[in-house]
Amino acid sequence: MAMEDARYRESSQYRLWSFSPTQLADMREKTNAAARARIQERLLAYPPPPATASSSNNVSAPTSNANTPDPEGGGSGTPKQPSLPEFLTPAEESLIVNFNTSELLRAAELLELPIQIRATSAIYFKRFYVTNSVMTYPPQEMIMVALILGSKAEDQFPDMPRFTKTFNKTEEELLAGEFLLFQGLRFALQVRHPFRALRGAIMELMALGEFAEGHLLDVERKVKGILGFSPLMTDAYFYYTPSQIMLAGLSLVDRGLAEKLIQKTFHFVGEGEGQQEEVAVIGSGIRDKVLGAVEACRDLLSKELPERREHWQSKGFTKTQIIPIRRKLKKCCDPERWNLVELQRRRRQQAIKQGDSDDDDDDQKVKMEDTANNDDGSVFGQPLGGGGAFDPKRKKIKLEQPGFKKEEEEEKKIKIKMEPGLGDPFGGAL
Repeated sequence: MAMEDARYRESSQYRLWSFSPTQLADMREKTNAAARARIQERLLAYPPPPATASSSNNVSAPTSNANTPDPEGGGSGTPKQPSLPEFLTPAEESLIVNFNTSELLRAAELLELPIQIRATSAIYFKRFYVTNSVMTYPPQEMIMVALILGSKAEDQFPDMPRFTKTFNKTEEELLAGEFLLFQGLRFALQVRHPFRALRGAIMELMALGEFAEGHLLDVERKVKGILGFSPLMTDAYFYYTPSQIMLAGLSLVDRGLAEKLIQKTFHFVGEGEGQQEEVAVIGSGIRDKVLGAVEACRDLLSKELPERREHWQSKGFTKTQIIPIRRKLKKCCDPERWNLVELQRRRRQQAIKQGDSDDDDDDQKVKMEDTANNDDGSVFGQPLGGGGAFDPKRKKIKLEQPGFKKEEEEEKKIKIKMEPGLGDPFGGAL
């Protein structure tokens, strides 16, 4: 147990995506504030739309205050500053994320994806919008991206023709935000789910021999249904470990089985000097802490039981809660990043230009290195006998030196002594 706990604390899920409720709320508020500031700056940078022909034709006759300057900057001399829309609040963003999470699960059912892929895709989606705002990147588009990436992460290559037919999108549109999702996840794709822990718990309860196998299998089916919806629609994955989520789901179906499992696991009672480690790991003290965490997780999951699926898909809820927020979102979305396809094309062009400029810089460096190599001879001053180029006078200077002159005279004497044809084995020419 201690080894498993230490292993989980080394995982990216614990290191990067585990928070307290206060920490998670602060992060979402900071994300919302940063998005508002960034979008506000971009909206102000865009020029106001030109006046329509109807507005220009309906100009009234000048009045007595026609030449009075407008204090808001709307006079004829200066353009009027565009008015800023009303931005979404953190609570409204959370509502949109939860609604789109339910839409993601519905789309996954339509595509007949396994429960593991559904859960992974939903967690990817929720993690992405912890550090990214729904005002910056469209959640409807990121639903499809999360399903595709979740399928890949769970070793099931997505059927792209089926995706394009189901969502009525091109492959480019489906994959436009894939690298954005990678970045938002901090390139940590592993998600630890409670499904494997549930299978192990049921097997352990079967080994006790105190419960009917049919009852345990029925409990497992019901708990699996809860784990496939309730933790994904809440923030349970950010607050609790997979085993705690599993025990909370088991407690919702059969509280007695969950308590039996906890009592069996944390049963050690020791008073010896060498038993402190066992007491700290599986003693009654840690058992009480686990019971408290499981109970808190149980209360959280009970707020979004599978029966609430109909609530999220009801027309009344969509009309009264979601459509008004979508109207606000349409006015306050990021003008530069909302279109994922255009954003990907711009970034690709920037990368190509950056690569070309890097190539030019490399060519310039090569030229500079060649020039430096040519000037290496000047490090210790100019070479003897003139400039850096080859000087033909050097050879003559060397021949005029005393040593070279003696060798030249000896060669001449040898040539004089040799008679014509002496070196020819046939006695020379006829």
